[in-house]
Amino acid sequence: MKKFRLIIAVAALFAFLVAAPAPSDAMKLKNIKVTMANPLFNPGISFLWIGNFLGYYQESGVDAQFVAAQGGAQAMGWVLSGRTHVGLPRPIPILFRAARGKKMPPVKGVYILNRDAIYADGVAVPPGSSIKSVCDLQGKKVGVMSQRDSGPIFVRKALETCGIPADKQEVTYLPVGPASKAAAAMKLGRVEAWANVDIQYTLAKAAGFKFDMIPYQKDWTQNLFGNVVWINTKFLADNRDTVVGFLRGLAKGSLFFYTNPEAALKIHWVLYPESKPKGMSDAQATARMIKVLKSRAPKLRLDDEKINKFGAHHDGEWAEYVKFVGLDKKLTEEQVKSLYTNELIDEVNDFDRNEVINRAKSFDFAKELKKFKAMMKMQK
Repeated sequence: MKKFRLIIAVAALFAFLVAAPAPSDAMKLKNIKVTMANPLFNPGISFLWIGNFLGYYQESGVDAQFVAAQGGAQAMGWVLSGRTHVGLPRPIPILFRAARGKKMPPVKGVYILNRDAIYADGVAVPPGSSIKSVCDLQGKKVGVMSQRDSGPIFVRKALETCGIPADKQEVTYLPVGPASKAAAAMKLGRVEAWANVDIQYTLAKAAGFKFDMIPYQKDWTQNLFGNVVWINTKFLADNRDTVVGFLRGLAKGSLFFYTNPEAALKIHWVLYPESKPKGMSDAQATARMIKVLKSRAPKLRLDDEKINKFGAHHDGEWAEYVKFVGLDKKLTEEQVKSLYTNELIDEVNDFDRNEVINRAKSFDFAKELKKFKAMMKMQK
């Protein structure tokens, strides 16, 4: 944990020091604390923070600081309490809280981060496992990030689709942590399967672990979206421009990442050098980790089938998500719609996409690094 605290502190220092060159050099950056639904600063989600290197946050006067959390439930707990301003989990913890409470949670979903469900790939099993379909998970021990994460929900839904109702399911869910720790637990036989997100599987494979993937039934996962940017409503009311600036920087970073994952990886290692694999050359590390970025990049794609904007919500998708988690009888349509908004989307998308794409395609690392260092020096 000390290492990650140091990494977080370094990232926060970078965000504070880096400002876009222009008349706004003397601008005081407005702090926004962002809680990831992830305990690791892994390069597969570097689209979140590469904007600090590229100046996308600073040019809007935003000091974006990123904090690690043990899954979506903890991330949202911090946002709800006001400890941080932004959380990035899937809708599940908020939907269940809304269904339990007498009033709606003090958060608002303002941006769809991933257009596909990042849990929808399926479950991992050891090579040669007797588990040949998700229906075979009945009676098994399944490793998950935590009891309150989305892994158990996806497995329960899969078993219901197999004709096994929730009250008849016999699955033991054991917290095994992320990536290599989880894969090791499966290899050692502590668990017989592992349910997590796409990037965690790719990270484990990059570390040399071997396992097979058992897919979920596609008929109920193909239309589910992934993580959502949730904002504490009081912070949003008091800092609307800061939220818009953060989301615009996030959209730019996502487009850059999608266009040139290799460049995003180089930027990530500047900001978080401790995350680089040890005992190998830069070329070997790149060959191993670039797969992680490329597994996530397609899910950051522009929503070009509907309104052609980054981050937009769609009522039908939310209704389907609510039904997926079994809350369609407990939450009204009005309650669900009150949890999210497209109010900021037009302003968030008010930037030149071609400018971002061209910068990504013509990325010159030496030149960009020099520019980054110069921006930091201007603030000393």
